[in-house]
Amino acid sequence: MALRLTDAEVRAHRVATHLGGIDVLDTGIQDTPPGSTARLALAARGDGDLSDSALVHGARGTMHLHRAADLPALAAALRPDDPSDLRKQHFGPFFAALDRPIGGALDEVAGAMAAALASGARCGKGELSTALQETVDERLRPWCAGCAAHHVDDALFRLASLPAGLRLVPNGDGSADFVAGPPLPRGDPETARRELVRRFLRYAGPTDRDGLATWLALSPAAARRWWALAEVVPVEVDGRRLFLHPDELDAARAAPPARGVRLLPPYDPVLELGDRQLLVPDPARRKQVWRPTANPGVVLADGAVAGTWRRRKGTITVTPFAPALDLRALAEAAGEEVVVAES
Repeated sequence: MALRLTDAEVRAHRVATHLGGIDVLDTGIQDTPPGSTARLALAARGDGDLSDSALVHGARGTMHLHRAADLPALAAALRPDDPSDLRKQHFGPFFAALDRPIGGALDEVAGAMAAALASGARCGKGELSTALQETVDERLRPWCAGCAAHHVDDALFRLASLPAGLRLVPNGDGSADFVAGPPLPRGDPETARRELVRRFLRYAGPTDRDGLATWLALSPAAARRWWALAEVVPVEVDGRRLFLHPDELDAARAAPPARGVRLLPPYDPVLELGDRQLLVPDPARRKQVWRPTANPGVVLADGAVAGTWRRRKGTITVTPFAPALDLRALAEAAGEEVVVAES
């Protein structure tokens, strides 16, 4: 019989796991815009030291902050085996029409990137893209109507930047430049994926295969292969069959109740790794938390998502999901003035 957990127990486990330190760098922290949300997520966990970290295009090709030491394994894990591994809705139609093995395409673009940027050199995305026009096969440079030019497909560009050893340096205006880092040795994909799935289960659990697919923008077939690498045990949460890693069972049972109010930044790992239905049961509320662009931050009250917040004209404006939020507790959590908007 599967272990049964209540919603409150799941929330308690998630808060204890995510907010007890900076180990969430195990899976990376999304940084959108670059230089903003990852720093806030670390600060929410009591740490702002970025000295051993690197900003790269990681999961889903989006910018994530990782430990520099983890980059070789990350690059090995995220290297697709086939174009069909990638979720078309996220990565676009380019890979569906690719006329060669995807590994070869990645290697060609990554090699050209590494050659274009000398060690320690820095340049913007447009400058690097222009440099690739002289060295990358034209079949990997489709016509872009927006730029009125042939350039490397954007998704391919992002996926190739990590194995090329490129890191990102925020400019402070919402953009970032690429800088050449040390070459990344190529690791074993299966070993790297097994470890990445293990880390995902620690911070996302209880979850399921669809949760993994969403996090990595994998196709269903690829998600099945990744999931087969995992060691999991079933748990029942509110009538749903979900899964934990066996090592997390005791922690899930023993987590102290989640108490207090916290303001989590947009794209915090609690939001990006956790099961969205468990975090926000109301579908209409989920659309307020996870938007097509520019997600808000959230108010976490006793481990539950109780509202959203945005910074407007130097003031944090909170939109509660229920009228019971304590304004004084919100202000203490934010460390500054808070205005509660009408929900």
